Amino acid sequence: MKIVFIPTGLSEDLMNFKLSEIKSTELDEILEQLKSIDNEVEITETNFGKGADWILLVATLSSIAYVISVGDKLEKGIDGWIKIGKRISKLFPKSDKLYIDEDGAKIIAMTHIAAKYNLTSIALKDSQVIYLVDFSTWFRQREADSFTSKPFNIYNFTFDVNDERTIILSVKSNGEITELLNIENDRLDIPF
Repeated sequence: MKIVFIPTGLSEDLMNFKLSEIKSTELDEILEQLKSIDNEVEITETNFGKGADWILLVATLSSIAYVISVGDKLEKGIDGWIKIGKRISKLFPKSDKLYIDEDGAKIIAMTHIAAKYNLTSIALKDSQVIYLVDFSTWFRQREADSFTSKPFNIYNFTFDVNDERTIILSVKSNGEITELLNIENDRLDIPF
């Protein structure tokens, strides 16, 4: 999982100083939250500016290789994902900019659903990523499919919740969630 972010008030410092030279409570708190998710989190810098520098930090959490794939059903470990989602949500107020990849979006989507329902099972029925910007044409050294090439996205997920309800969520890479559909399965009017 990758998260791209600028800690609150640090955009100028990131352009002018090495990360190790920057003193910031927000940065320290973000790093603490990230380490609580993955103790081996790797922090690197990336430039999103065209013509002028715009430095952001990239957190790579290698312990989260994937969350749930289309067709997968989670019945165990849901509480662990929700706990991670709550920790990710705590990063947003401490950042001027923060963008999550598809796995991060799935985690906060599940956390959103868990706030409304007692989750006993959740299955990902469909998933779609809409890429809004592709930086790989600006920065030739980046792979076209990497998250730092395409950080601004909309992730659409269709979940089956507790084998009772279908929920479709649209999650922007900035963490904003829009609920598109929330209906009991027996009301879907599916002809059999």
